[in-house]
Amino acid sequence: MTAPVRDLDTAHAKVKEFAWEPDYFARRPMRETKYKIPRRSKDPFRHLLRDYVAMEEEKDNRQYGALEDVVARTRSPERAQHRWMEVLKPLLSMTTCAEYAAVKCMASLVDTVECPELRQGYVAQMLDEMRHTNQETYLIRYLARHAPDPAGFNSALSARSVNPLIRAARGAVFDVFLNEDPLTCSVQVQVVGEAGYTNAVFVAATEIAAANDDPATPSVFLNIQSDEVRHMANGYATLSALLAEPDNLPVLQRDFDTAFWRLHVFMDNFLGVVYDYFPKVRLRSYREYWEQWIWEDWIGGYVERLAPFGLEVPRWTERIRTDIAWGGHTCAMLAAALWPVHYWRHDVMEPADFEYLEEKYPGWDRYYGPFWEQYREMADPANGALALGLVESIPPLCRVCHMPAVLPRPDLADTRLVRDAAGRKHALCSEPCETLFREAPWRYQCATWLELYDGLGLDEYIERVGLLRSDGRTLVGQPHLHTDERHLWTIDDIRRLGVEIRDPLRDVDAATLPVVA
Repeated sequence: MTAPVRDLDTAHAKVKEFAWEPDYFARRPMRETKYKIPRRSKDPFRHLLRDYVAMEEEKDNRQYGALEDVVARTRSPERAQHRWMEVLKPLLSMTTCAEYAAVKCMASLVDTVECPELRQGYVAQMLDEMRHTNQETYLIRYLARHAPDPAGFNSALSARSVNPLIRAARGAVFDVFLNEDPLTCSVQVQVVGEAGYTNAVFVAATEIAAANDDPATPSVFLNIQSDEVRHMANGYATLSALLAEPDNLPVLQRDFDTAFWRLHVFMDNFLGVVYDYFPKVRLRSYREYWEQWIWEDWIGGYVERLAPFGLEVPRWTERIRTDIAWGGHTCAMLAAALWPVHYWRHDVMEPADFEYLEEKYPGWDRYYGPFWEQYREMADPANGALALGLVESIPPLCRVCHMPAVLPRPDLADTRLVRDAAGRKHALCSEPCETLFREAPWRYQCATWLELYDGLGLDEYIERVGLLRSDGRTLVGQPHLHTDERHLWTIDDIRRLGVEIRDPLRDVDAATLPVVA
């Protein structure tokens, strides 16, 4: 009888010997890849699924026990800053969407990549992503039971599919995790998404949540981020395998450039709203978090070290770094103007907020201060006006990223309008999005939120997608945090205003637009 294997390296090598292919049928991957990848590579963590399962079970027991016992008994959600509690509604519904897309990405990699070392890591990561989806969904459920205003938490997973902001997250970023070449998806998920952005999401949000008396979110996010370190290693191992084949480099560089731009255009603008506008207690601005986690840690400590292997810093990096100063503020202004279509409350800005934002972003008061001054006046339904009227016109949504085509700031916008051979009109927010569209216009045919609901009354939209509270008349979204019924907007208030959702492209003459073949 063979002696039991106790050495981890020996055990890992032994397991790889079982990565055989059956001879009774020809296994063909469900999805093909344009990349060449070696049959043998290196698994930096030497995954053994038996040990992985035991480790994650222990972590889950600690996390769920803390939420149900200590956190619930201390009634901490009731003590947390209410403004911060509101932004967890879109933040958590966005992250669950990302985790589920990553599940499917890992499954496609297991099916496509033949290297057993890498496949071991992908299987473990797929299980991780399933756990993360469940953890974040559980946190949503927990907050729906304990938060001061549960409305929005109880419908977050359904409402996200019809919300213009979270719909952009899916169209620009997360759906791409699962509908391209599996190795292209790996670059997007592991190399850019996890190595680049998970620190800016899970670590930064943990700091802010703790400062705003919210211990539930850190207990979940830190548990998740402990897995992301292993996922970053998986991505680095995949990247090393791809770089081992010189023919991969031109394609890899193009995928790398595209992935960073697409994640930036949603994630940086969304996180700018979350971190700069919703905490009552602020630690750092989003631009400062970006400089730490993206510029210094990811670009400086990860990407630049790949230069000897031929991989360059992504193409639009300098533009992205410049746009960080204003994109989140423009997004916050438009999101606030559209507060009736959200499943969270978008609070007014207080004098302390004005002071902070001007200090961190010199010039903020000039460009955005007037909007927020008037927004406060329009927060009360007795005034009979929506903040939507403060915006000159609702901008068209970019066909590629589904974000408003006025980023990073309306006076700096680089909007391009084109039509395809069939005469369909498209708005493109920038040169990078236009480049991506011209390379493969067939990839970007999904209808934007404005196209889907063009011509629908705002009151009809709210009723149709379920944005009313349990009383059947009060809106879930509100332009303030008041709880007094006199200050809460109802569907009757919206109906009296007679607002119609209107796509600006409706009024553009297609014959005047340049054609994209």
